[in-house]
Amino acid sequence: MHSRTFTAATDRILPALGLYRGYKNRNAQLDALDANLPAYLATTATPLANETFANVESEDTLRELHDYLASKYALLDRVIRARRLHHSRFFSLNLDYGHEQYLSTLSSRRFIVVRALESLERRVSEVLYKKQKWFKWVRQCQEEEETARETEKKKIKKEAALFRRHVKDVQARMKELRAKEDLKRQEAYLDEAYNARLSEEEQEAQWDPIEDVIEDERGNYIDLIKHILLLTESVEDDAPKTKSSNNGIQAEETDASPSTIAAKKSKKSKLKTPTNGDSIPLSAKSTHDTRSQVRERLRSGIKLSYATGFHVAGTIDSPVETHDKTAPVPEDEIDQLLTDMAEIKHLLFCRLLLSHAAVLPAAIRASSVDEFLNDKEVTDTDLRDLALKLDNPGLQEIRDACADLGRGEEEEDDVYEEPEEETEVRKVDEKLKKLGLGNNLYKRGGLPEKWAPEREKQVTKNKQSRQGIVNALSDMWKEKEEPRSQTLIDFGEIDDENKFKSKKIRVRVCGKYIYNYPSEKAVNRGGWLQFCLIAKDSDLRDAIKLCRHWDEFFDLNILATFQYFPAAKWLVWKGDHRRKQLLQLGVIPYHHFDAGEEHSKKFVTGSRGQGRRAHAITESRNFMCLNIRRNDPVTRRYLQYLTMLASKVVLLVRDAKTSKILRSPPKEQLWLYREKAGLGRASKNDWIVRSEVGEEFFEKAEKNREWHFGFNDYYDVYIWDFEPGQNNACLYNIVFEDQYRPAESILKTLTHDPETMRTRDLKPGEQAMSIWEEIQKGRNHMLNTKGKTREEQLAPDLPPSYFYGEADVLEDEVLFPEEFSTESSNALYSGWVNALENFGNEGPNWERFVHDLDTDDELSSDGSHESDASDESDHHLLEDGDGSDEEEWEDDSENEAYEHIREKKDPLENGDDLLGITKSPKSEREDILSLVFSKEQQKDLAVLEQWKPPRDFRADVRADFNTFYDREKSRPFKAAFHAADLSPGGSERWQEAQTLIKQMMQFNTMSDDTFKHYHTLRFLDVHPDKHRRVTRDALEARATACLFFPSSFLSSQFGTPHKDSLLLNQPERALNPPPKRPHASDAKKPKNFWDEFDTHFKTHAIDDYPAEWDIAVRPIIARLYKAGVIGPTFLPERETPGRAMAVPTGPSGQRDLYIDFRLIQPDITFPKHVNHPPPKTWLMDEIHTFAKKHPGALFSTLRLWSAPHFYPLMIAYNRRYFTSFTDFLGRGWEWVFVPKDMPFSETSIHHTASQRFAVFKKQLGDRVLHMRDLFIVMGEDEADLLKYTTAAIFMIQTEPWRFEVDLWRSFMNVDLEFLEWADTLGSGWLD
Repeated sequence: MHSRTFTAATDRILPALGLYRGYKNRNAQLDALDANLPAYLATTATPLANETFANVESEDTLRELHDYLASKYALLDRVIRARRLHHSRFFSLNLDYGHEQYLSTLSSRRFIVVRALESLERRVSEVLYKKQKWFKWVRQCQEEEETARETEKKKIKKEAALFRRHVKDVQARMKELRAKEDLKRQEAYLDEAYNARLSEEEQEAQWDPIEDVIEDERGNYIDLIKHILLLTESVEDDAPKTKSSNNGIQAEETDASPSTIAAKKSKKSKLKTPTNGDSIPLSAKSTHDTRSQVRERLRSGIKLSYATGFHVAGTIDSPVETHDKTAPVPEDEIDQLLTDMAEIKHLLFCRLLLSHAAVLPAAIRASSVDEFLNDKEVTDTDLRDLALKLDNPGLQEIRDACADLGRGEEEEDDVYEEPEEETEVRKVDEKLKKLGLGNNLYKRGGLPEKWAPEREKQVTKNKQSRQGIVNALSDMWKEKEEPRSQTLIDFGEIDDENKFKSKKIRVRVCGKYIYNYPSEKAVNRGGWLQFCLIAKDSDLRDAIKLCRHWDEFFDLNILATFQYFPAAKWLVWKGDHRRKQLLQLGVIPYHHFDAGEEHSKKFVTGSRGQGRRAHAITESRNFMCLNIRRNDPVTRRYLQYLTMLASKVVLLVRDAKTSKILRSPPKEQLWLYREKAGLGRASKNDWIVRSEVGEEFFEKAEKNREWHFGFNDYYDVYIWDFEPGQNNACLYNIVFEDQYRPAESILKTLTHDPETMRTRDLKPGEQAMSIWEEIQKGRNHMLNTKGKTREEQLAPDLPPSYFYGEADVLEDEVLFPEEFSTESSNALYSGWVNALENFGNEGPNWERFVHDLDTDDELSSDGSHESDASDESDHHLLEDGDGSDEEEWEDDSENEAYEHIREKKDPLENGDDLLGITKSPKSEREDILSLVFSKEQQKDLAVLEQWKPPRDFRADVRADFNTFYDREKSRPFKAAFHAADLSPGGSERWQEAQTLIKQMMQFNTMSDDTFKHYHTLRFLDVHPDKHRRVTRDALEARATACLFFPSSFLSSQFGTPHKDSLLLNQPERALNPPPKRPHASDAKKPKNFWDEFDTHFKTHAIDDYPAEWDIAVRPIIARLYKAGVIGPTFLPERETPGRAMAVPTGPSGQRDLYIDFRLIQPDITFPKHVNHPPPKTWLMDEIHTFAKKHPGALFSTLRLWSAPHFYPLMIAYNRRYFTSFTDFLGRGWEWVFVPKDMPFSETSIHHTASQRFAVFKKQLGDRVLHMRDLFIVMGEDEADLLKYTTAAIFMIQTEPWRFEVDLWRSFMNVDLEFLEWADTLGSGWLD
């Protein structure tokens, strides 16, 4: 009894005595440190709390200060821990306020020392930065850690949360400790231990129990880190080994001499408690899976989570076997996955060490993780910080570690080459921005030209800010360059300029090589497989943020939808069945509204009731917000086909990379929800738009995103129903024909395990059917309620439009010809498919207007303009003189003018100088002209004498701009006209005619005919200075007419190559007319013209038609659409008045496009002032009458150029409804120019040409006859006919530059006999 009482007293006295002696020793050491300060601290007057060590430059001094402050911090930490441990044992009520105040003082001193250490480490880094630039990435990591550093109190809370989870492990350890204590409490053992303890006073004086507590905490940190790194198993798995090991130790202790081991063991056993000095328990390891737990999870499968909605099991991407849980993984694959997982966790630990500058030297020295953890230079605080980070790493850090697994010794840079088209667009935008100009005339549909969400703006701003800091630091380092010297840590070689040869460094950390920067390349699918296993609570939305580009994301998306990843939440991304189909297309929805049908209501009362007529109508449209890949042929095709479906859906496209809105609908189609209510008729009330697509809608859609991309190489696509109140399935049905085609390259590398139906990779050389091959079998597996299956071939009886056929191929060859060529092409979606539509939305080129340039002039690099030799120059006056005889020239001016004209023989280049000469004094003018020009040319130039321009010349800026606008508009218009010329050989014939005209213009320049065109201008009273193209138009008109009048052109160098041209041989050309499509409008067509189609559609549905009709019509519509002659219409199919038909025409019976407009024909009326075309008999009568009056009369027939399907007459935007039509696929189109099939189209072309003729009616008189698109010019003789023919051609082709003379369908300088003969050929020359 006495022995037990004595032992219990000893148990209480020994810890208290050890704590007291340790406390006194540590305080003495602390006083000694305060007395022996380093030289710098002893001499400085700055308190330690405010010290930055900015004046210290020596590494030795910095090292001395670091050692001193580290020792002082460790000593203060131990004093505080010992006092708190003493209070917890002997003063549990915390009533000793004096000691509490002393502890607070010590804590404040420790905090000051910690801040001083941080300032010192920062100063050490700055010194090292100046000497070696490889430390830049370390500094970046430190600054990021410093900005995110929490207070000491928050760290303690996180540590407490970490240690609380270790209750189970602590209990196991305490059980072992209690068993040992029971054995040691035997009387004999305790008496002998007490006697040995009394005899070893010197050893007792050196013993400090707080060191045991700290060592125990360090062991806990190391155990946790090893557990997370899969270096150990759980306590339960190691329990048998621990038990046997403890028995062995106990046996050794029993055999050993009690006097040699009693002191240390008894002291440790009394004070080794599961705390860290703050009574905080250790965390549990159960939150981190062991190898056996991961193996069991993969072996037995994981229960899957699905999003809400309609799901279909038994499909190719969702087998019945894996509908509820993932399929089991084979053992050999599990072994490999566990090996890779351990390697990735080691790499993650190494990357954490790279961001921890304090332990980085020790990590570089260590050859393994165990060696690093056992390094005494790695403090407990460092281990605690590493354990906290490793316990809960960020997803970005896990992704970087997964990417590190596949990185080799040499890593190539990812070089992004910007497409040439995108580069050119960017250069033009930058150039216009410098000039303070822009290409856009108006905002598209009231929307801004560019829009970016606040998130993207903030990301861009942060990148620019970081780049600015990096540039500033780089400049600072260049200014403060110091010679190379030995530093504390050396990662590599430095060149003579004290700069690293490469920014990429491969470092050896804990025995593993790792780059000093995270990989910017895409993670392979094996890396993402490890990512989902390590971050088991994540889902695909978390992984999307970490993808580097679209290809990596799309690969991840397809793998997730086919259940490749054994993760519980990753299948939630797939959503319901409709969303899954869109995902497999590469169309990624992120926000939608599908209740348009429920929100569309209509209430209308009639006028026959007792009350007044009233109405209340609400209309709502379904919409979807999508993301699709940028710069991709599939994307471009998809957007282009959506654009052509304007009668069904409305489309808006935004480029996330440039923030530009590439495609937007008209403003009136931007609404999503609108309403009207009130008394009276609903048609007389205006709609009130409650919701529409705009900046506010964009922000709302962005806020509803549940995920964001980490890249900007994609398009934002907004699609909504054209018609309100549609079923929510309409938008989902507008998809590609083959939903698996975009994923073909991925599905060819995957297969289904035949036993478990698990989706896995195809192994090299494996003879197994890929998922793509399984899809291509085209068979359907049906499962009935009895569990029996049957297999059948998919051969549904569907309309032709449901399949990709010959008509689709022909249409694609027109719209996307680059996809059928072997050359690679840029696949950027520009939004506008032709120059005409682009001009209509972008407006004229303001740069040309500011610089007063012509359509073909270009700006040089210095901002001045350059003009091609073949184009006209500026013919505005260079001088302000009025041309009177009193004005005198100086000698040098005369010489300069003479030399300038001698060098320039082309009147297209020296027109201004000629006008200037005509204003000079008469004597000087005659001297200059006689030296340069012949008498005939001088006679022609005399026409310009005393011919002054109008008084208001260039005074009306609006008129000047309108002329410029017409001139700019004529270029894309004519390009569209000839691009839509579908007649066989039409483009070649037009090109030949243009070549002949240019050659004749050059010929006239070199002959006495140089200035004959001034007679034409004088005759028509059109001054050369009216606008800049007058002279050019007159020269071209003269050259066109001269082709068919006697001259030496065909014997000259300009005409010899063309002497056999059929165009110039008019009798032969009359016998061989070019192919011609009948021009008769619907009102003039035979009554039986549509009989074939009326008969067919009486017995067939509207979408049931012969394939040959679609094959004939679709390519023609595509050509017209690509040229810009037709465009998608925002009208529902039921409201379009026209219907496309394929009618056989010509001797060959080949089908051509005709539009049936019979529906609106009865409703068309014309105002009284409209001129209708006269009959052909009137025309022939006038010709015969003139021939009788003038026996030698000659004639010219000038036919306006027009394409087979339309006239070059633009239709007003608000009138295009009357020319809209639908094709066989139900797509709505509208004509931009007057179609020849439009009822009474002959009246339209005749009236417009008559208005043009009326401008010069006074000059031309009755010498020009007009019928529809035909002008007959009559002359008394050749000279007279040439004069009027040239004037008529000028009238047709000048401002606004829309009309051209079709030389292949015109005749010039022919007699009456030729006209009558040509008319009898039956080719319609005079029709």
